[in-house]
Amino acid sequence: MKIPYLQLVLILSLSFLTLFTSCTEEKKDPVPEPVPVVTEPEIIPTEPYFYKTEAELNNAIDSIYVLTNNAATYIYVLSAYSGADDLSTIDGGNKAGLREADQFNRTVSNDRIYGELDKFNDAIIGCNKVIENTKTLDAIDETITNNVIANARFIRAFFLFKATTIIGDMPMPLTSETVENPEVVKSRLIMDQVIADLEFANQWLINDRDTNPTAKNAHASKTAAKAYLAKVYMQLTGWPYNETAHWAKVKEYTSAIIDAGVYSLMDVYSDNFEDPTQNNAETIFAHEFVFTSWAEYTYSRYYGSFWTIWLDFYMEHNFYKEFPEGYRKTYTASYTAASLNRNGTSRYNTYDHPVLHKFLYGTLADKPEFIDDWHSPNDVVAMRYAEVLLMNAEACANTGDNASAIEYLNMVKRRAYANGLIKKDDVKKLTPNFWKVEDVKTDYSSTTLTSKEAIVDAIVKERSCEFVGEIGGNYWLDLIRLEKVGEANAKRDAREIPLIGNPSDKTQWYFPLKTVKQ
Repeated sequence: MKIPYLQLVLILSLSFLTLFTSCTEEKKDPVPEPVPVVTEPEIIPTEPYFYKTEAELNNAIDSIYVLTNNAATYIYVLSAYSGADDLSTIDGGNKAGLREADQFNRTVSNDRIYGELDKFNDAIIGCNKVIENTKTLDAIDETITNNVIANARFIRAFFLFKATTIIGDMPMPLTSETVENPEVVKSRLIMDQVIADLEFANQWLINDRDTNPTAKNAHASKTAAKAYLAKVYMQLTGWPYNETAHWAKVKEYTSAIIDAGVYSLMDVYSDNFEDPTQNNAETIFAHEFVFTSWAEYTYSRYYGSFWTIWLDFYMEHNFYKEFPEGYRKTYTASYTAASLNRNGTSRYNTYDHPVLHKFLYGTLADKPEFIDDWHSPNDVVAMRYAEVLLMNAEACANTGDNASAIEYLNMVKRRAYANGLIKKDDVKKLTPNFWKVEDVKTDYSSTTLTSKEAIVDAIVKERSCEFVGEIGGNYWLDLIRLEKVGEANAKRDAREIPLIGNPSDKTQWYFPLKTVKQ
């Protein structure tokens, strides 16, 4: 699925620059919130407002996603999540910023992660500007203007959540004004703002993908808002918040998506990561790209050379060793992966660590279509239906419904195993929706998972493998909320780069706060 408007990105860039330079003095009335958890700062309206037509409002939405894709173009955000003992990098070269989290040596001098946080901040400020300069016009229905605001608030929530789970307490910009020495806000209050923004988005977003997941619309949807509300509430159930009553909310929002019957797992796991098949029924929200040679940020820098030639990240030995067998493992990683010769022909190299060829299209069984280019039209998937199933499974386990928890967990597990097949063409021949049917070869049962704790452990393990290397950082967030970072790193292979800090030291679970651009 590609963003239709990015094909006009040069035109949009001009309107985008105008938006963010000519209307900094324009204000609007505060928008009523369906759940006023956090009060928006009062904005005194002045005339004239920037947006005058529906077309200008549409351009405002597009400008948000230009900023969003800029902030989601690179793999460097994984620098914040690599302490989960799943990903690492080489000991040397220009990888210092990428190594810090894996070695539990987070510092304020990490240019990789603070560069990403600056981009998050730019996107948040951009959203604030759109919110401030959107007004209900007499000729335009309220639902249209609120859809613009809802897109801005969804993206603001998206980046506030990512930022506060990386650095904890931090400034929370809710206006476009430049603030010297901004107030540091407690992470829990930031989570309240994230929830308020997502609730507004869930009320007002307009997107055909809420009823047709293959519709060509790369903006946020109500389905995406529900999925992220579940993700936020799930994080609140554990450390450092420990608000376990929110499992009911996680179940409510994920059940709404499941019961709607619109989204589904893809039968073939790899369809989620290859450009021709990414517009599919499993992708709930993605940073979507097209490739052109002339427009900046219309292409992704998440695939290709980062995972082979440059080895910015690779899989750790023990994680690969314990990775469940099946098609997903074969597709995801191996010690042998494709590379390019100088004359442009491909070859297979053997590496010291498992390479994630999940982001190369390639395995030994299925030779790659896309190998080592460092920018591509590949979408960066942020939320999949598989995550909804596993969030619902964990919510069920924590609310006394073990049978449903095991069944939703097994759906993801069956798809991953794919009857033990390792070639895509063979997996495609399986009966459609095979993952909905009981499989004694791979299924968990109430006799193998006899307690809530055992079910949760199995779900976390499944999430770690299902989403390894993806932009959401799910395994790291799981280990933090369950306070199992030290336990996960106790299995660390001696061949990995040496630890500097203590994985059980919670001060090393966040990057330290430093002044960010505002």
